[in-house]
Amino acid sequence: MRDRYARMLDLAVGVMDADDPERVWSLLTEELLTALDATLVVVKEEPWTRERGRVELRSYGTETEDPLDESVRRRIREGYPFAGCYGGHGERIPQSAARIAGGRVWRHSATADALHGAFGTRHMLGIPFPGTGPHVSGFMVHRPGGDFSVHDVRYAARVQPLLKAAANHRSLLNALREASGGDGGGRADRSSVEPPTPRELNVLHLLAAGLSADSMARRLGISPRTVHKHLQALYRKLGAVDRLDAVLRAQRAGLLAGVGGPREPGVRPFPDR
Repeated sequence: MRDRYARMLDLAVGVMDADDPERVWSLLTEELLTALDATLVVVKEEPWTRERGRVELRSYGTETEDPLDESVRRRIREGYPFAGCYGGHGERIPQSAARIAGGRVWRHSATADALHGAFGTRHMLGIPFPGTGPHVSGFMVHRPGGDFSVHDVRYAARVQPLLKAAANHRSLLNALREASGGDGGGRADRSSVEPPTPRELNVLHLLAAGLSADSMARRLGISPRTVHKHLQALYRKLGAVDRLDAVLRAQRAGLLAGVGGPREPGVRPFPDR
């Protein structure tokens, strides 16, 4: 498990420097396929209902919304047995479908039959992103053969925070792409402004969460001096005079959509350094 976790850790560090949001999912899902000896990953990024919601399928080197039979899509969107396990206030830890439902029950379920007929797979591992609320995002990893082992589940639990961090980075890249497109709807005119780099966006996100330069450095694995360089570049690009001004301008530019998570204990919203 150490080797595959180390691979994912290295990959996650590389993902944080990616500037294409589509590349983020491609890198992560291909590593999950390799590490978990799987053939397919279903990415759940948007809310689903039984009747609607894009089903995004990824295998090695591909991403498609396959022309599945609608009954198969409905089974996937229904989310059995993960919806009952992770919905509401359920603890969002990785689990295999067979362990949640029971091996015999899962093998004889209509969902297992539908997925085997569509993909040739027998087992699913749910890797939800940590969080609360009615909407559960994350990955469902499919494979033929035997069920996912205890070691597979432990690996999935260890990489959960890395996957979540990469998902947050992807959201930032999408926000930057939308802001750079410029719709004139109250966002700053960025057509002639150099956009922030992916690493600068990481710093901006942590700045909005109220972290000090030292805390940012520890979180990102860089030096405080490098953090200050990123901050100066952000001030210049945003036309800001200080931290509060930078965050406000970034919010108006649409670069901090969805920001507002819990702050570190004892950290003021905008520390002095």
